[in-house]
Amino acid sequence: QRIRLASGITQEQLAAKLTADGIKSAPYHAGLTADERSRNQEAFLRDEVHVICATIAFGMGINKPNVRYVIHYDLPKNIEGYYQEIGRSGRDGTKADALLFYSFRDVMVMREILQNNNSDKIDVQLSKLERMQQYAESLICRRKILLGYFSETLEKDCGNCDVCKNPP
Repeated sequence: QRIRLASGITQEQLAAKLTADGIKSAPYHAGLTADERSRNQEAFLRDEVHVICATIAFGMGINKPNVRYVIHYDLPKNIEGYYQEIGRSGRDGTKADALLFYSFRDVMVMREILQNNNSDKIDVQLSKLERMQQYAESLICRRKILLGYFSETLEKDCGNCDVCKNPP
């Protein structure tokens, strides 16, 4: 379904803004017709569209090895989802970047959404959101945090993330 990003705009509005700025873009979400989704996805796969403004479901079935960037316009709900989503770039082994835009407002919006869902797992979901917030606000190597979350270790800092390249 179409969602309003924490910034207050929809995927269509973001895609239209990017296109107006010279970046060929298209929206993708469950609120579009199946034909619109298919058309936008095919245009992306054929490199006719360079940016897809999508919900998290977009990349699940995409086998496009030359994705160079995954940009999160809002904070993801949890580290598991974030890790899966950023893994959609650089599948051809070439350098790829992940960019996460974050503000505390994202946390408040997501917290409100979770609390309004009346889920019996709200404590787990809120805890995962808190871990995502900690990741976004971290002052240590982000790769170490990601791997540590999945019980893996990295002996040295990665040297690639924003914290390693530009220490606070």
